[in-house]
Amino acid sequence: MSSVLPSPNPHAGPWSAGLLVLVLGGSLLIGCLEPLVAVAVIAAGALPLGRALLLTGAVWLAGQAIGFGLHDYPRDAQAISWGVGLAVAAFVSVLAAAAALKASAGQPPWLRAGAAFVAAFVADQVVILGVEQVVTGACTIRPGVISLMGAVNAAWLAGLLALDAALRRTALPLPAFGRSA
Repeated sequence: MSSVLPSPNPHAGPWSAGLLVLVLGGSLLIGCLEPLVAVAVIAAGALPLGRALLLTGAVWLAGQAIGFGLHDYPRDAQAISWGVGLAVAAFVSVLAAAAALKASAGQPPWLRAGAAFVAAFVADQVVILGVEQVVTGACTIRPGVISLMGAVNAAWLAGLLALDAALRRTALPLPAFGRSA
């Protein structure tokens, strides 16, 4: 029986599940801020596009479940609209990261990761501003919020890339950044 999202690496599923658990656990420990841009970049760099979108969507969905279930997010149209908007931003981030990675093929991994992060973060923020316009009727650029989101996502990406580099040194044939599964 063939998979809907085939991958030549049979370890892509467990790797994705591990990343999901790591990100959600870390987000619960440091607050309910999901590093969706960092997940988009690491997923786009290590998995085929379909699996990267699926993994990023799973992180978003689990985060929404935690937010509405554990943190008692309001169950109103505005909160649900923001949730849907965050999903759109996450998927656009994956696409932007994948495009940047493709455009920077052949470059050093650190340069590719940086280009993918910038592309994904800018795409994410443009979508978020659009969502804000639709949901609230206003589009306000908040440098403090944007810089916090950038710093959190950059720190998460640095940590995930460090973990990725450590895992590359093992004998496990896991997906790795810069080498799609």
